[in-house]
Amino acid sequence: MTRLYVVRHGQTDWNLANRLQGSTDIPLNDTGRAQAASAAPGLLAQLGESPTVVASHLSRAIETAEILFAGIGAAIHRDPRIGERSYGVWEGLEADLRQVHHPEDYDRWKAGLEPRIEGYETHAELAARTVEAAQEWSAKVEAAGGGDLVFVSHGSAGRMLLASLLRMPVSGRALGTLENSCWSRLVPSGDGGWSLDRHNVGAEPVRV
Repeated sequence: MTRLYVVRHGQTDWNLANRLQGSTDIPLNDTGRAQAASAAPGLLAQLGESPTVVASHLSRAIETAEILFAGIGAAIHRDPRIGERSYGVWEGLEADLRQVHHPEDYDRWKAGLEPRIEGYETHAELAARTVEAAQEWSAKVEAAGGGDLVFVSHGSAGRMLLASLLRMPVSGRALGTLENSCWSRLVPSGDGGWSLDRHNVGAEPVRV
């Protein structure tokens, strides 16, 4: 049986400043590295032998994966399909600036709807690529005899993937946010789909 773990990267300076990162490649900060190190024992205790680990192509996800799995020396595969959503012209902007410059789109976004801004990747586009990645990697793991599959990804990408695989609406926020260095676990359900077994699990908050 293949279980799918979806892990969010650790904190970055842009997370701390409430600046949208999206596809911008922002590294972990010291707190983010400490979060990943603190979360590692709990996550590793849940996994079977030789998990397949796949990280987004962005450095904050890659470094999180490297810290989480340093103790077992797992190979870290990279797949841009589980990279974060593109937020277009919003990337790098704090919440107050997004509200000032795009008030209607900001209100839509806070209500769980989609903004209509240049360069924004829609829910459907993001869901399609993350689900494609999950299906392909799950098939590889099954073909190799099964086991645990771990995606080290991002907040929005992870939420869209989880909601899609659970056949939930991707609009709104019915599924809570995945916090930094926390993970959720999906297990196969009897109808050929997935069931949410754990959500937003992580270590105690870390302050550096």
